[in-house]
Amino acid sequence: MLNINIWDILWTVINLLVFYLLLRKFLFKPVLGMLERREQMIKDDLDKAKKASDEAEELKAKYEAELNSAHAEAAKIANTAKQRAEKDSAEMIADARAEAAHIIADAQKTIERDRAAAVESAREEIAGLAVMAASRVLERNIDDESNRRFAEQVLAEVGADND
Repeated sequence: MLNINIWDILWTVINLLVFYLLLRKFLFKPVLGMLERREQMIKDDLDKAKKASDEAEELKAKYEAELNSAHAEAAKIANTAKQRAEKDSAEMIADARAEAAHIIADAQKTIERDRAAAVESAREEIAGLAVMAASRVLERNIDDESNRRFAEQVLAEVGADND
């Protein structure tokens, strides 16, 4: 039958308690410490990741705001340049028109002077021809037929001189 020995039970309980205390000191504490360190490390990593994510979102918002500002500034610069170009173009066209009007006025004055000079020159030449013809007519005043031949001869000479 079964003998129950108190000393065996007591030694078994004491051995189990000592074994438990040894396990607790040398196994459970290091394992629990390692698990706590691992848990803390994971929490720290999650906190760092959340912090990095928040910073990334802030930077993204900041860069988007700067990008929008840069686009607005670029549009403003482009509009200013376009307005300046249109203004400069209008000024250049106005200057060109004024210069063209001045050149046309100068050309008209030059044409008028040249025309007046040509008319004066023609008058002088006509007067000279008339004087020459009159002097020759006076030299040879014979009859109408001679005068007519003489006038044709003078006109032929004048025509030959002008060619």
